[in-house]
Amino acid sequence: EEPENAAETGDPEPEWTSIKLSPEEREIVECVVMGEAGGESYTGKMLVAQCIKNACEKDDLKPSEVIVKYKYSGWNDDPTEEAKEAVKAIFDNGEAVTDEEILYFYSPEHCSSEWHETQRYVLTEGGHRFFAENSGE
Repeated sequence: EEPENAAETGDPEPEWTSIKLSPEEREIVECVVMGEAGGESYTGKMLVAQCIKNACEKDDLKPSEVIVKYKYSGWNDDPTEEAKEAVKAIFDNGEAVTDEEILYFYSPEHCSSEWHETQRYVLTEGGHRFFAENSGE
């Protein structure tokens, strides 16, 4: 049986929790997830939502503040049901795709990013590479 979250494995990682979103904040997260990962799988959409949630928890900020700080710039005014479900899974249900505290991602197909590559690589899903903060920082 898979552990529900990192806390159950005995790892010192924080337990995954839900974050209550206001309707306005939910819409912002859904539009960013759709803009950043609209063409990706459900898992890809969840990973982008997880980056936003992890950043909220790390910096104790609202999603709208995190999106500006972390330069999550993708935006699509018409999120699909799948994008909305991905946000719900991560923020409401406390689900996570990875126990790693991913914060950053980019699409090598659309740009190159030496800065991202200085962070700790975690995984690739579809067209995006996901990273956690480099522990040296």
